[in-house]
Amino acid sequence: MTKNQCNSTTPARPGMPARRTLPGLALATALTALTALTALTACGGGGQALVNGGVTTTGDFTISTHELASRAKAARTPGTAGVTVAPGSKLATQFGAAGPDLNRVRYTRYGLAANAGKPVDAVLVAMPGTLAASHSYLILAENLVRRMWADHQAVVEVWGVDRRSVALQDMEGLQTAERERDAALGLNFLYGAELGLPLPAQLARRAVFHESREIPFLADWTPQVHSLDLDAVVTQAHTVARHGNVFLGGHSAGTGFVARYAATDFNLTGTGPAQPGYAKLRGLVLFEGPGGALATSAPTAAQLDAVVRAADGGLYAAVASGAEPGFVSRPGLTPRVSASTEIAGMQMAFEGTINGTQALLQADQGGVAGNNVYSRVADFTKREFPVTAGAAIGTFMDDDTLQRTVFYSVSMGYLGPARADGLRTWLDNTDPLPPAAFRDFGPQPATLVANPPAWGKEVEPTNLQRLSRALYLGNTTYSDWYYPSSGLLLANAEGSGGANLGLDTSALSLPVAHGGRGRADIVNQTQARKIDIPVIAFGGTNGLTPVAGIWRGFAEAIAPCAAASCKAGMARTPAGQPTLVANRQYGGVEGGFEVHMSEGYSHVDIVTADDDATNNVIRPLAAFLQRNASAGGAK
Repeated sequence: MTKNQCNSTTPARPGMPARRTLPGLALATALTALTALTALTACGGGGQALVNGGVTTTGDFTISTHELASRAKAARTPGTAGVTVAPGSKLATQFGAAGPDLNRVRYTRYGLAANAGKPVDAVLVAMPGTLAASHSYLILAENLVRRMWADHQAVVEVWGVDRRSVALQDMEGLQTAERERDAALGLNFLYGAELGLPLPAQLARRAVFHESREIPFLADWTPQVHSLDLDAVVTQAHTVARHGNVFLGGHSAGTGFVARYAATDFNLTGTGPAQPGYAKLRGLVLFEGPGGALATSAPTAAQLDAVVRAADGGLYAAVASGAEPGFVSRPGLTPRVSASTEIAGMQMAFEGTINGTQALLQADQGGVAGNNVYSRVADFTKREFPVTAGAAIGTFMDDDTLQRTVFYSVSMGYLGPARADGLRTWLDNTDPLPPAAFRDFGPQPATLVANPPAWGKEVEPTNLQRLSRALYLGNTTYSDWYYPSSGLLLANAEGSGGANLGLDTSALSLPVAHGGRGRADIVNQTQARKIDIPVIAFGGTNGLTPVAGIWRGFAEAIAPCAAASCKAGMARTPAGQPTLVANRQYGGVEGGFEVHMSEGYSHVDIVTADDDATNNVIRPLAAFLQRNASAGGAK
């Protein structure tokens, strides 16, 4: 992109990108147009731009990525007053000498192209889970907005949120590869140095990958910082959704962000009326995650002291010294590995099949035997046989490769046979699958334990070819390479985080005159016991929330439902049940707490599965949104 092209972009309103209109084309044609329009190019800044907006149309579906300033100006964070980026640092290389403003939050809007310009009846703001970004909701968004229109004639959008950490991901060369429809360019950008490849003319430089001690400011990205970021998106959604119909959902660890947001008083002054997060919402949606719970006992003075020390520099010092990792990273799940899914996604999309040529990550480069990503780049797991791109992803993410599902597990087919060229293929969920793909985990357990086992018969509800787009498409991505786990420890864990105060932090947050420590600046979750809006939860019986009993803590932490759809006097979960009963009963629609299980679904299937007969998410969720959306008036 030239300087003149940069200057010709129409300025956007705050929080809205410059809008480009694409015709409703077939998917392949639209993706070609997309890549020519949405490259992330630094215009005048000398480095990676944070976002470049634009509207992408893929068939009947529109995708647009936007960015907002956050009220949270985190300490020691680039973009906060007085914070500079060191010359010659990786941040300067990636973003230019001035450095980035990381006190911003990004979100991606998903909607039906046919409904563009129509009043939006409701918005579901969706927070991803561990190591996940907004495109982890791409499939669910497609399913839900279509279902809402087909069943209820309601115009609904899903807004997938990218935590501020996603801005640290160096996407410049990947956007070039997408524009050029050349996955090998992306591979060179990410790993060309390790593979000894010459830098192509299309690339200005190679990718920057950050180490934990180089970005210790992640320790200052605390739960409250993320709640304030999320509040910027919720506030923006209120300018779009009719009658205040904004819902908040989360997947996996994202349900914790949801619960903390709802429990937060956004009036941090200690005087005047509360501004609770839940009051800005019509309902909460928990996908394969427990939400949160109250602490089992009141915090001690020593625990409160520990949280204060952590907040006042102790947690930052632990990350800066290397005693505490700044972000999630372990062998097989480092930023370099997370980035590789972009290459596999592009290869599958550009080849038009999940079983094209040998996976680029495994294919030798530069004409040198053994010179491939799996062999030469640290932390990758070698495949013991040659694979297609689909088999490369399947042997990493599919739940059949593990005895028990983990947080990135998807049920999306089975490893296929070798072709004549020796490559092992991947059988998608639309192919005939062997009986081994449908494991039977037996009956539901009767008692809730710490790590409840899977139960029921496995299904394969996720289609890899469809999911492949989510791995790379447009101005966002599927993975959060630098999931900021360190800051999330504050008041949520002992050790570097001080203590786990649970959903109610009143003992720390309230003014001293009201029995607290007056530290609302650290965390201000004083509203948990007042949350009175409807809740709906979804679990997979082969996931991490395989039994309904997992949501007892959240149901018992919050207030009875006061929405019009609820019945006065109905409990969130009826009394008299054993504390650890696995198949716990809840109040349902009238009690404002629904739980729906999908048999045989793994952890990620809940948000990536096709909308078919096995899917017990999309229809109940559509009914929940329709039932709790107001037809008039503001909340």
